[in-house]
Amino acid sequence: MTNISLAAENSVKSYRKAISFFSLVVLLPFLLSLINITFAENWKIHFFPAAIILAAIVFGATGGIIAGISGSLYSALFLGNPYILVGNALFGLLIAVFYKKNDKIVPSVLLAYLCELPWLILTDYYLVHLSSTFIAKLILVLFLANVLWAVLINISMKQIRKL
Repeated sequence: MTNISLAAENSVKSYRKAISFFSLVVLLPFLLSLINITFAENWKIHFFPAAIILAAIVFGATGGIIAGISGSLYSALFLGNPYILVGNALFGLLIAVFYKKNDKIVPSVLLAYLCELPWLILTDYYLVHLSSTFIAKLILVLFLANVLWAVLINISMKQIRKL
């Protein structure tokens, strides 16, 4: 009887993990990609980077990559820019790698963003043909949004881990 109850308990735990993984890594980033706050000359703060950061911290590289792809799927399709998918997958991967090394959220996010920047600049300028002025503004807005989400997640990590 004990072996059966342990097997059932392990089965329930594995289902809970799978549901948590799917919710945080696929569903949440996709849903958050639909939410933007517009400010100053039609610039937008996106919410999906928060899910990428969180997934990378909680589920590691795999979570960061999948969240990066699912969180940027809508933008990539809407803007006709498939390079966004690779850039955000790279962002999620690098956050996980740096977080694993130093166990600090804000520096991990900033380092990941710094490493992702060449991809963003090269693809947006040479492949998507955006102006250098637009790219410069985009870099600033993304930097500010990444800092905002990293700080907010860092502040609330103790409460998040309790869940």
